Amino acid sequence: MRSGQQHERFTNPNSRLLGVNLHRFTELEQNADNYEIASEFGLSLKEVKTLKKKIERS
Repeated sequence: MRSGQQHERFTNPNSRLLGVNLHRFTELEQNADNYEIASEFGLSLKEVKTLKKKIERS
């Protein structure tokens, strides 16, 4: 079975989710709103919300 780059990106524990440093993301999450986080990392607001949900689950 073939696996794509998307699969490898999310299953590799050493890869960064959506190219974001999650340690920096959690630091900013405490003090900044979604818009500021999105502009800092070059993400959309939807991607910021998705990352926050994923962090809450883990």
